[in-house]
Amino acid sequence: MRLVHASLSALLLLTQLPALGQQSDDDAGLRLLMQLSSDADWKLLQTTPLDFEVHHPQGMTRIGDSFYMTAVETIVRPEAIPDSESKYDRTPGAGKGYLFKFALEGKLEATISLGEGSKYHPGGIDYDGENLWISVAEYRPASHSIVYAVNPETLDVTEVFRFDDHLGGVLRNPADGAIYGLNWGSQTLYRWTETEARRSPALGYAKTKTGSDVDYQDCQRVTEQAMLCSGMRSLPIDNTHYLTIGGLELVDLSKLEVMHKIRVSGTAPGGELLTRNPFWFEYDENQRGNFYFVPEDDQATLYRYAPARQ
Repeated sequence: MRLVHASLSALLLLTQLPALGQQSDDDAGLRLLMQLSSDADWKLLQTTPLDFEVHHPQGMTRIGDSFYMTAVETIVRPEAIPDSESKYDRTPGAGKGYLFKFALEGKLEATISLGEGSKYHPGGIDYDGENLWISVAEYRPASHSIVYAVNPETLDVTEVFRFDDHLGGVLRNPADGAIYGLNWGSQTLYRWTETEARRSPALGYAKTKTGSDVDYQDCQRVTEQAMLCSGMRSLPIDNTHYLTIGGLELVDLSKLEVMHKIRVSGTAPGGELLTRNPFWFEYDENQRGNFYFVPEDDQATLYRYAPARQ
């Protein structure tokens, strides 16, 4: 496993973690992530076909023996609005938002619908130890979102707040109650106190993302200090050709700054980058890191990878 040249703040955080044998599982998981530079040394451990249509999956988390995954079904695709004087660059389209619960072997256990009206596009999700946190937005930039807390046992849905931007992902840090979000293309990262979120979300903290290689698709809290985000980005080669790259990035929650990057170039059999859709990372009871991906649409497979040397 290759060590990377991390930023000074990342190295400081790494050295502040407890020594192996004394650290929590979260600390050990973070230490493992900090030592990865790419997926070149990963090994595919398991492929699990999902026995239901996933449409276009967005965010994923795991609780016990079940995964929870959001997805959007587009019924009417948004169309570009040329030379519009409106703030929107496209029509809202129409669709349905879903939260799927499925077992480790890929069997669907439950489904609920999320959103209302033109807000039908769920984003990345996370679990704070009590609730699933899910944003549902219009399928266009600079639009509107609803943030929900969902009880993972009953799947009861509670609206927490509404926000005047497209939130492509959201999570809550149970350590201090802070709520984090990212907008379309994750160009802006947001942070709210619980009071701000519930009473005056417009007063939350916003920061333009810098130092990142990819647009985030899904994020999860890995410690009280950091979240791990996955995504991809298309880089122009010339006027007609693009290079699409994938990656995982650790973000310092206190500064909302990228602290470490892991390049991901692996693909599913159909050619989709692993980080195209949702992901989930865990540091398991055997002290091993596992990465789960569902990169495909419609008829999809859950892929589990792990670093070959841990």
